[in-house]
Amino acid sequence: MAIVLTNDDVKRATDIRGILDALDAAYREEYAGQATITERVNLRFETGWLRLMAAALPGLGVVGYKEFHLVGSAVTFQVNLFDLHTGEFLAAVDGNHLTVLRTASTAALAASRLAPDASVVGIIGSGAEARMQATVLGELLDIKQMCVHSPRRERRDLFAAELSPRLGLDIEPCANGADAVADADLIMVATNTGGNGPAFFADWAPDVAHISSTGSTLPEERELDSEVWRVPELIVVDRLQALDESGDALVATRTGALDTGRVMTLAELCGRGLAGNTPRRTLFKSVGSPLQDVAVAAYAYRSAKALGLGTRLEGFPSVKGSVPVLTGGERSPR
Repeated sequence: MAIVLTNDDVKRATDIRGILDALDAAYREEYAGQATITERVNLRFETGWLRLMAAALPGLGVVGYKEFHLVGSAVTFQVNLFDLHTGEFLAAVDGNHLTVLRTASTAALAASRLAPDASVVGIIGSGAEARMQATVLGELLDIKQMCVHSPRRERRDLFAAELSPRLGLDIEPCANGADAVADADLIMVATNTGGNGPAFFADWAPDVAHISSTGSTLPEERELDSEVWRVPELIVVDRLQALDESGDALVATRTGALDTGRVMTLAELCGRGLAGNTPRRTLFKSVGSPLQDVAVAAYAYRSAKALGLGTRLEGFPSVKGSVPVLTGGERSPR
């Protein structure tokens, strides 16, 4: 029987370690050629947009999709899950907290492989994603210090005041982005720049550092200056489509700063690992993936069921009679 998981249900059912394990398993499955993932479907209309992202993960026994849309200034997220073998509707999962958590956890998964010994974190951004990234890293790695920069003083001060006691870390708010990352060996750029231009520049990058960028996911958005892409010896993307979807990568390609010969996917990093030593400077770029959404939603669903969370849906949806397996000339059911 299907269940509906609210945002509060998701928060109660998920933990960072469980999410990281689910993501790692899903990326290993993708590397093994067992996962099936769609491109994004983007629908724009007069009052906003709607996007669909689907994935099938045999290792988790699920197939599902994430739908999120904007109308006016409001964005809503939802993930629907189905049993891969029976087609049974399993869950409708609120995707609000889930999306922020999977974004931060995916970035942390890359950081754990590219900068496992990082102890000083520089964060550019102070919103929900930046906060979640600080929280995940604080639990995953042995972090000694964080510095945060945000253009608005009250935002960066609040970030430090609220998260410092929660994480048990010294978090220093910085008025200048370059100062925030000067001593960092792990840099997390998670901004809401929109079309306002880059928030991180190449001459800010230390000699040894891992840089992560998760805030610019559309062609019109940028948070990295194009020259940043010349800095790393290795670039990891959550999906190759990131190079065609993010304004950061598109501009870097046009200026010749992006060398695709230095690019590998997160699935390759998780499934195969690196040949030789980790490069001194690396970059992770994420635009989101249906694999991430379905994997973390499946974990939330199973955890919620074990905890007795969620609202049960009796007899929904109804089941249509059996249909023949499609062959070349057959029509699909409408």
